[in-house]
Amino acid sequence: MEKRFAIIVNPAAGLGKTFKKLPVLKEITQKADAIFDYYITESPHHGTRIADAIHREYDAVVAFGGDGTANEVMNGLAGSDTPFGLIPQGTGNDFARSIQVRKDLQQAVNVLLNYKIRPMDLGIIGNRVFLNGVGVGFDGFVNYRSKNQKFFKGSLSYLYAVLTSLTLWRAIPISLGIDLEPMDKVHAFLIAIGNGWSVGGGLKLTPQASIHDGLFDICHVGNIAIWKIMLNFARLKTGTIGQIREVATRRCKKITIESEYPLPVHFDGEVYDINAKKVDISIVPQSANVIGGWES
Repeated sequence: MEKRFAIIVNPAAGLGKTFKKLPVLKEITQKADAIFDYYITESPHHGTRIADAIHREYDAVVAFGGDGTANEVMNGLAGSDTPFGLIPQGTGNDFARSIQVRKDLQQAVNVLLNYKIRPMDLGIIGNRVFLNGVGVGFDGFVNYRSKNQKFFKGSLSYLYAVLTSLTLWRAIPISLGIDLEPMDKVHAFLIAIGNGWSVGGGLKLTPQASIHDGLFDICHVGNIAIWKIMLNFARLKTGTIGQIREVATRRCKKITIESEYPLPVHFDGEVYDINAKKVDISIVPQSANVIGGWES
């Protein structure tokens, strides 16, 4: 029997480039030995409502867009057994790296047709789930600024936001709780909570993170000088940021962050809250099914 796939399309993803590639994707899927139905989102969170309404009719529900689109679709699938698939066409495509799916349309469709499913962990922040990760502090501030500047587009937007934010953001005092340990008063330049290993289009704040191990990887950057950040920026590409003295890494299942100061927070590359005072984040192991380009 032919597999049935629902593809949820975010026409705004990738600065509109996703929608322009839709005819090419349809041509590819028309030639496939499977049924593909397309649904176009019309507003924020529409992808969640679509996935929740139609997932029982399909062998998988697929997000066609970036990390934000993937987040919306998974929020509609959470709690079900329906597999999640991804055809990445956004700006960062960080979650796609964890499931070994490239931006190439034909390769992404082939992954769906191969239908290799593995259980994955989901994170919870507030009343939303996330696939890839959460950033608090500088990471959240950069994400907010990259989406609210008008000078650059795509990956240049993120780089511009990083460089300009370095002159504006400083480590702030927070209370940090890890699992069942008592709250600890520390300073934080940023805290990255990784379910997947990639952020910001391939940067490695949590290079050892796995969506299958039932744990978050945490990267806590403390009170660090700007010159030292600039000097060690390449470590975000090599995955060696943990070698810096001001950086602490560990694994956990639950993390609580509180501060008297506003905390900018992103999840899966989307703004969650620009002025949070408390954030509770927990992991739900093996709580979703995902189709990936696994080699075995």
